[in-house]
Amino acid sequence: MSNTGRKKKLASFNCDQRKWEQFIACCNSKGTTATATLLEFIELYLGDSQDKVDEIGGNDLDERLDSKIKASVEKYLVESNKNHSSSTNETIRAICERLDKLESEFSNESNSNQTTAIDNLANLEQKIEKMTARMTQLAEAIIKIQDYLNNQQRRGQKSYYNNSSFKAHTPRMQPLTEEGLAKRLGVSEESVRKERIKLPPPLFVAWCKSKDRSGIGWEFNENTGLYQPAS
Repeated sequence: MSNTGRKKKLASFNCDQRKWEQFIACCNSKGTTATATLLEFIELYLGDSQDKVDEIGGNDLDERLDSKIKASVEKYLVESNKNHSSSTNETIRAICERLDKLESEFSNESNSNQTTAIDNLANLEQKIEKMTARMTQLAEAIIKIQDYLNNQQRRGQKSYYNNSSFKAHTPRMQPLTEEGLAKRLGVSEESVRKERIKLPPPLFVAWCKSKDRSGIGWEFNENTGLYQPAS
């Protein structure tokens, strides 16, 4: 089985088409390929010569490139003058103008991107401030609503405790046995048991209420086996 491609990563990146074609042509003119040149640069950057590569990416790079381009153009112009090739000179001048224009466009684009990033950051900060202020307002509104509900609840409780019907029922009646309820209602235990079994709970409460001297309805609690005032 072939080992070609093992432990290797296919890398891709965006590049201006004209620049890429020029780069390939330059590599071919030097007897190498674009891939080999890029791999050599990566190895150089990752190795001991990283500082040198970093220097290449600094301001000196622009100066060296300008100097080489101007030297090459001047050399070509001299040779062209010797051969009386005015059309070629015009082509070279056009290339130089194109290079200057590309450099200017790249510089303007970089400045524009930087300005856009600053504007976006400022807009984001403004949005965060507005959201924070809105959340503060909502929190204050919730607190006010909660206070209002609490006050309403306290007023309701005070009104309930001041109600005369509530006072008439205090202290709360204690649960009664079947015998105790029969005595209170003035009937026999058998009558109480019979009506409880025969009637649905609401009707039994009404029956007790009609017999009770204080008009209290009674209901049977199956858990305790006792009769207690109906709520």
